[in-house]
Parts: sequence; C-alpha cells; structure tokens
Amino acid sequence: MENKNENITFELASLAVGIRLEDVPPQVLSIARQAVLDWLGVTVAGADDSITHTLADFMVSEGGHPRCTLIGRTDRLPASAAALVNGTASHSLDYDDVNFSVPGHATAPVLAAALALGEDLQASGAQLLEAFIAGYEISCRVGQLVAPNHYSSGFHATATMGCFGAAAAASRLLGLDAQTTARALGIAATRAAGLKAAFGSSCKALQVGEAARAGLVAAILAQRGVDVPDNMIGHRLGFARTHSSNMAVHAALRQPRYVADFAVETTDAAPAYGYHLETNLFKYHNSCYETHSAIESALYLLRTEALKVCEIVAIDIFVNPHCDDICNIAWPTTPLQARFSLKPTAAMALLGKAPADPSAFNDQNVADPQIQALQELARVILDPALRVPETTVRIKLRDGRALERRHDSSRPEVDLDAQQERLTNKFRALCEGHLSRSTLEELERTVMGLESVADVGELVRLTAKRAR
Repeated sequence: MENKNENITFELASLAVGIRLEDVPPQVLSIARQAVLDWLGVTVAGADDSITHTLADFMVSEGGHPRCTLIGRTDRLPASAAALVNGTASHSLDYDDVNFSVPGHATAPVLAAALALGEDLQASGAQLLEAFIAGYEISCRVGQLVAPNHYSSGFHATATMGCFGAAAAASRLLGLDAQTTARALGIAATRAAGLKAAFGSSCKALQVGEAARAGLVAAILAQRGVDVPDNMIGHRLGFARTHSSNMAVHAALRQPRYVADFAVETTDAAPAYGYHLETNLFKYHNSCYETHSAIESALYLLRTEALKVCEIVAIDIFVNPHCDDICNIAWPTTPLQARFSLKPTAAMALLGKAPADPSAFNDQNVADPQIQALQELARVILDPALRVPETTVRIKLRDGRALERRHDSSRPEVDLDAQQERLTNKFRALCEGHLSRSTLEELERTVMGLESVADVGELVRLTAKRAR
C-alpha cells in the first residue's frame, strides 16, 4: 500500500535538483556524452525525413524570435519551436537509444528540450550534461512509477515520460529550486500525451517532439509563477492514477534496477545501478528495438552456418506476446511500417540488406520479391515464456535440418570503449553526405570534451554546416 501522504512529485523534483555533475561517476558521464553524440547523429539524419521537413517548414512560416538552431538546417526558431522540430527529427528514423525503465526512448525528448533551451540561455556544456542526466533520470523514474500498465494500456511512454524528463532538464537549466521544479513537473503532468496507435506513422516521431516542447514550456511557465495543484503526478486524480492501474512509488524512488522486461514490474532482486543512464541501450539497427534480437539471431545463423536463403523453407520467430502490439505489422506497405515488423526486418538481415542502414528501409525493399518471399515463409509465434527483449529464430531447411538461435538485446554494454567505437562509426555513417568530414570531426571532439564547452550553442550550430 502506497503512503497517501507522500508527495511523489516533490520527491522526484528534489531528486532532479540534487543531481550534481561532480557527483556523477566517470562511467555515467561517458554514457551521457555517448548519448549526446548518438542523438546528434540520428537527428542530423532525421532532419531530412519528410515529417521533419513538413514540420520545420510550417514552424518557420509561423515565425518567432530566431534564437535556436534547427539541427541540420540553417533556419532558427524560438526555443520551444526548436525543441519541437529537433525532437521530432531525433525520433523520425526510430534509431535513437532506448531504456526499458521508460519503457522507450529516454534521450530524444530530453536532449531536444535541453539543447534548445541551453542554446537560448548560452548554457555551458557542463550545465547541459547535468540537466540531461537529471531529465533522463526523471523520465525513467516516472516510467517505473506507472509500469507496467501505462505502456500496455496503449500510451506511448517515450512521449509521456519524455515530457516529464524534458521539464526536469529545462528546470535545471533555468536554475529552479525543488518547489518550482515540482510545479514544472505538475504542469507537465497536464500536457504529457502520446499513443502507441501511432506506431508505424510519422505521428510517433511528432509525439516525441511535442513532449520536448511541452516539457520545456512547463518549466518556463513554472518559473513565471503559473500555479498547479500539489502532487499532480501522485494526486488521486493526477497523472499516475489516471494513466495506470498501479502507482509504484517504491519503484520510482529506489535505486535504479536492471529492467529486462517492461511487461512486468522489476523486482528488488534485479541488479542495482546508481543512475538509469547505466541501463541505456543504443540501437545499431534502424528498426523497432523489439526486432533487434530477431535480426541478431538471423545474422548469427547467416554468419555461422553458411546459410543459403534458397534452402530456407520456413522461418519461425518466437517473441513475447507484448511484441504483437509493437512490432508485428503483418504486411507493411511503407518503409516506416517495415521498421515495426519482425518479418521484413529478419528477412532483410538474411538477405544482407543491412537493417543498420536507414536507407535500406525504402519503397523498393518493401516491395522486393525476395524479401516478400521470405516474409511468406515466416511466422511470428507469441511465446509468454520469453521476456520482451528475447527472441528465438528457428529456420527450417530443405534437407530437414532446423537451425535455431536465441538472442537477448536487453543487456547494457559493459565495455564503454567498444561502445564508443560502434557509436562513432554509427554517427559518421548517419551524418555522411549531410555534414563535411571536418565538421564531423569537430562535433566528435566537442562532444567528447563537452564539460569544458562554454556555450552549447557552439555544438548545435555546427550541425548547420552542410556538406559541400
């Protein structure tokens, strides 16, 4: 039974205000910098996506004080509008990092808000990192507060939790105290929105951009004295109780836990961490994260079994039933839908179509006869014995053999140097053709030394230097 007198909104605000960069362990700072680099890469690439173009053109036509950079463009907009556009761009390819505590993409809305407001305020790199870590932490903790029912009920947790994270990050940049930050979180509670029904459409990314803008605006309104009832997150008619059938205050306030399955509440037996950033998961395939274990299994069998596609007679993909609503679009007709479908992503991997490459998700591949033929051979089998990130792929061959591989994509990387190398390669691949090599190298250097950057505007303005 939860303590009805506990003000979870103020508790979370106090936690956000109490995070100090000097207290953050080096490995967490490394992951934070990696998240910034990864966010820049997916946002630069996402700036060329159709939803980003449409939204950016509309917002530029609306006008406003041109104080903040639109990533990958020369246009400038007010901070809230820049957060909206950049947040949408950062999620338009669905290639941004994830955390099962949300569950969803913790970095995208938080950094979109923090970088826009940080540029507007001429914040330092150290202030940006501190705000980002605080916002990321709050997103995950509110996620744990309402897990698992919130997400399974159909809410897009990246957007709903991201609104709180963006508000916390913006509050830190504005220097708000715990009481005012609690008001910002309370205002965010009235604005947090997003639906899983939008998956496979441009509105999934738009919801993330809206979360970044709503959180940023919530913090500014709180700073300017806008009032809101106490404990809007934990109120009997507040966010948690109206958006979930449970309110797990203990889960939200305890040490972060390794979350291996967002369909069930994490137990106290799970490994504990100091910060939720330590359980961040970067994406190396440009599709829904719940397709990654199937992709990795297919790639493993292709690599180790000298597998020939012409020998395949059946493909069984075993996943947790939770994946049925997330990444099991039976016959995708658009590249965006294909990113949310187990069958074509596994088929692309088996055919060497490189699901790591965003350009591989195109109209030609959606209609490719080879991919469609493998889809015809594939079945998605819902197996409650599997955790959400676990997938077993079983391939049957003409000679009667059955090849099988199980993969679990939920384990955080422990070798941060290896992770840095993979992320740098991903960053360069995403930005190639968008930014010059010299600009890429300057961006990498700036991010790796972010604590010493005097004005984060230096960082985002580099993205406006298009490749010649």
